[in-house]
Amino acid sequence: IIIISMKSKRITIICGHYGSGKTTFSINYALYLRNQTSKDIYIADLDVVNPYFRSREHFDYLKDKNIKVIGSYLPQSGADLPAVSAEVYTLFDNKNIIGIVDMGGNSAGSLSFATFRDNVDIEETDIIFILNANREENSTLEFALGHFNSIESTLGLKITGIVNNTHLMNDTTIEDINKGELISSELSKEKNIPVKFTCINMDFFDNNPNIKTKYDLFLIGYDIKTVTNII
Repeated sequence: IIIISMKSKRITIICGHYGSGKTTFSINYALYLRNQTSKDIYIADLDVVNPYFRSREHFDYLKDKNIKVIGSYLPQSGADLPAVSAEVYTLFDNKNIIGIVDMGGNSAGSLSFATFRDNVDIEETDIIFILNANREENSTLEFALGHFNSIESTLGLKITGIVNNTHLMNDTTIEDINKGELISSELSKEKNIPVKFTCINMDFFDNNPNIKTKYDLFLIGYDIKTVTNII
């Protein structure tokens, strides 16, 4: 995984519309950070709404990479119960931990964060909105802005950055990337916050090494929809 340029805060909260790629980004970002620091890295999976493609489904793989997943369920019960673990508090209280919070989709998926809102130190926290312009709900500035404002209101915190995640893994085209960067740029101007970078699949980058993008690149090497992944 390669990031061409990025400064990270201790806590990163990942939000966005359903299907925008929040979990894919969260896991790949954790893997990137694992190569940058020896500190403990935790992913808190707060998705109690969507039963598919959650961080906790990749528990064993991440454990092998020395990344801990805190799931919104009770593993000792043998069931996947819709409850947020109190262990999430550890991310905010233990300053030696690097934490990533993988939210559920839309404003409904952000409701579970209310319990932890007062524990957030804004100075050490980035709140990132994942934008995928290939999703109808993010396909125009108006649509994206509506979801952005709704999520921000539910969180009770200001979103601090945007990630353009408009790609189709191996089926990505230059047009996909350009479309996403255009809407991300418009949303950035509207909300006066930066676009952190553009995500693209690593194989696409290997086939297009001279690609020119408006924003720095984050390469996605782990596809959560693929059973076997090699980084």
